[in-house]
Amino acid sequence: MAGHARVDLLFDARHIRQSGIGTYLSTELPHLEDVFAERGLSLAVLVDRDKMPALRPTTMVVESRPVNAPMYSRGEQQAWNAALNSTRPLAIWVPHYPFPLALLRPRNRRTRLFVTVHDLLHVQEGHVTGQNSAFRAYARTMLKADVHRATRIFTPSHSTAASLAAVAPTAPVTVTPLAVDEAWFAPVDPAASPVPGRYVLYVGNTKWHKNLTVLLKAFGEVAHGLPQNLVIAGGGALVKNSDARVDQLAGDQADRVRIVGRVDFAALRALVAGADLLVMPSLYEGVGLPPLEAMASRTAVLASGIPSLRETCGDGADYFGPHDHRALGELLRRYCTDDSARADLADRGWARVTQRQSGISLTAAAEAVCAELAGVSP
Repeated sequence: MAGHARVDLLFDARHIRQSGIGTYLSTELPHLEDVFAERGLSLAVLVDRDKMPALRPTTMVVESRPVNAPMYSRGEQQAWNAALNSTRPLAIWVPHYPFPLALLRPRNRRTRLFVTVHDLLHVQEGHVTGQNSAFRAYARTMLKADVHRATRIFTPSHSTAASLAAVAPTAPVTVTPLAVDEAWFAPVDPAASPVPGRYVLYVGNTKWHKNLTVLLKAFGEVAHGLPQNLVIAGGGALVKNSDARVDQLAGDQADRVRIVGRVDFAALRALVAGADLLVMPSLYEGVGLPPLEAMASRTAVLASGIPSLRETCGDGADYFGPHDHRALGELLRRYCTDDSARADLADRGWARVTQRQSGISLTAAAEAVCAELAGVSP
């Protein structure tokens, strides 16, 4: 982008096509545009040329240089530096916690920083993340810089806020829960599903912390007595830090386990709505949207009993210990063979997601940014 027109906020939306963070970006961006337009504030959005979201005509587009710079990379730092130079924003909002080192330059010392910390996965121990110590040390350094510099840090759950407070008690944290996209509550076309028959479903990537080995072990022990197969949707060859054990365990049960990879939204909605159960076995999550999306689809949910999933799912799910595949197996046996119990669990999930949805302000984060820019404490 040519010129040096200064804007109120530069919002980094480069990862809008990714799973997880992409859902956050695509949900937050329209509300950010609406609130800024209402307040008469100027907004610039940093994007990759091949991942351009639909934007208002009044939103300034800043193309990333270099294109498709990975998270935590030197290229990402270069992209931020170029965007800050071209827009000279009053503030930048980075929706993940790598820290823009360009903010350390004297010319940017007054630029405010807003950060979204979805979770503290990258600073957890290696047995949770599957990452090496050097990567975790880099992530800790970035997080410390964010805490020191940020005007406001947003988290999607009280669980993440508590984890952040444990390592950074002075962090200026605001919890802004992420709502489920309203499309999940709409009627679905069953014909769009890529999987016929009855099945138990997992949705998400295949990274280490997703703990798919526990689900695969549990299913393997009880599958002979179940009418359902197991379907794993998500992952794919491009997923970094994928858990290689998943392919081995799935391959050992190839007649009962199907990995479908990433699917389009219509197919995903039909896949979730058509499942008898959705299982979320994670060792660690910041919030966990797939269980809520399943509840909105009136699909029963089983989840690991980690704090964030208990916060997210409330009494709308049944829980198991994330390391206890036998406990999960017993839940699978019960809910896969008892139609009445499964229907009751689905009803509990529907009640939970609709109650949670009604209590969420979709514009809370955007309004907090505006309040800070105006010098008003949120």
